[in-house]
Parts: sequence; C-alpha cells; structure tokens
Amino acid sequence: MRFRPAGVALLFAVLLVLPARGAQAPSALDVLYPPDLTFAREPRVKVFAFRGSKGEPVVPVVNGKAAAPLDGEMFLKGEVSLFTGLNLLQIGGKDLRVFVLPNAIMNSFRFPSGKEGQDLVFQAYRLHPALDDGCEGCHTLEGGKLKAKDQKEACYGCHNDFSKGEGGKKMFVHSPVASGECTACHDPHFATRPKLQKLEKGCLECHDPFPATGTVHAPVGAGECVACHSPHAGAAKKQLARPGNALCLGCHIEPHERHRSFVVLGALTRVPDDFPTEAGELACIGCHAPHQSPDALLFTKPQAELCKICHLV
Repeated sequence: MRFRPAGVALLFAVLLVLPARGAQAPSALDVLYPPDLTFAREPRVKVFAFRGSKGEPVVPVVNGKAAAPLDGEMFLKGEVSLFTGLNLLQIGGKDLRVFVLPNAIMNSFRFPSGKEGQDLVFQAYRLHPALDDGCEGCHTLEGGKLKAKDQKEACYGCHNDFSKGEGGKKMFVHSPVASGECTACHDPHFATRPKLQKLEKGCLECHDPFPATGTVHAPVGAGECVACHSPHAGAAKKQLARPGNALCLGCHIEPHERHRSFVVLGALTRVPDDFPTEAGELACIGCHAPHQSPDALLFTKPQAELCKICHLV
C-alpha cells in the first residue's frame, strides 16, 4: 500500500475547503484568468493578469513550488504546468483551484468539498484569443486603470463590421450590434459557452418566448433561433439568413407546387391583392406562421377559414 507524504495530504485537505483568498486579501494584481474552480483539459494553463503600475516580477506558485515569472510589466501573461487532478495556483495573493483532467470531453466536473451535501463545481472556459495580444486592443490606460474603448472600435479591430454587406448590399442589423453593445451577448475575456456567449437563456434574455402550445416550428422548439436568424445581421428584415421563400425552401424542399404559383387556376380561385407574394410566387408566410400556431401545420388560421381567403365556395 502506498501512502501520500504528509505535506501532499495536507495540501489536498486545504484545497478542498479553501475559499478564494482574493476576496479577503485584496491585491494590486487583478488576475484575469484563470478564475477559482477552473476545469482544465490540458496540463498547461494560460495565466493573464493586470496591475496598474510596474512592479516586481510576479511568480506563480503551483502546489507550493515557484513557477516561471509572468511576462510583461502591467499586462502579465504566461503558462503554468499543473498535475492531473486538483491543483492550488497562487498568484499575487490569490488562491485559485484548478482541476486538470487531460483530454476530457465534459465541460464541468463535480468534486466532493468535504462538507456534507456540498460539492465543488469546476467549470471549463473558452478564452478570447485577444487576451494573447494584451489589453491595449480593447482598453486604454488612464491613471493606472483600464478603460474600455468604444465597443465598435475595439471589436471591429479584429471582427467584421456586420453592417457592411458584400458588394454594398443592404444589411438588416440586430439592434444591439447596431448600437455597439457586443458585450450584451458576449463576454470579452472568457466564457463557458461557444462564441463567448454569456447569456444563459440566449435570445430569450431579451425576446419573449413563443407559446409552447399548438404547433411549434421545430427550430423554435429546439431553441435554434440562428437556424433562421443571424444574431448579428442578415440580408432580410428581422436578420433572416435568407429572404422570403428561399429561407423556408432551405429545409422544406418539397412544397406544394400549386400554392407556389401566383397564376390563378380555375374559376373558383381568387388571390386577394394584399396576399403576401414574392417574385411572382405566393409567400409561405401567407398561410404558415414561422414560429408557433394554435392550428395544425403552422396555419395562420383554421384551415377552413384559410382556404376561403383564395378559394370561393
């Protein structure tokens, strides 16, 4: 039987109950990443920190042993090597717990805290690549403090300006994008969700949900708003990925041919002048709701009433 050395056993016990010390012992150093209770899938973990003035080299301490000093004077960055399992990372007076499980596929990891009924939840994060370039791309330094630049100026330094369509085409821009509120939906440093999304409810943080009764369009029921809408800008109103019938036909490849033609067939058919049309064809939304309907097949009205719009009886 193998026994842990007494020092390792003591460290392990401290890690389980240790709160992040930064809340009790403020430091001039602001650790940007990693936060306490980080779950890492690789044994080498990036470290980013900021301080308002130059000072002595900052040396991370990993499980009681000094690592290489962080590079930089005010914006500091580097990497530390950790062991598989639970690690204590000490940076600038802050104690941070990092659990390493190489090549793991899960996004979080629960670990017994030593307290009855309580677990430590370690969370994996996605980093904004801009952190590697330092703070200056997104911030200005004023009086030793970071001030955020205008978000359009900062974000469009690397990302496309969504309001500018190819070949001068008009784009319909999502209102937070148009007003430069990128951080309304995205975290500028790191996040648990893809694309640095920070909203747990996604689109429903701002948009009211559609009723779950009656007939619900499959993408709506699955919460896949971006199947039809661009979150930034689209070629059609409401940030639709494609205009009109072209959007519907991307999934519904076998529409009813008679109802696509605007040509009147038969003496008992009369299409009202205000019926939605598109390029000589009847528009899908003339009969079907795009999100939810109390009626079958997403009909905009009960079928008997709907047919009477065009078909005389």
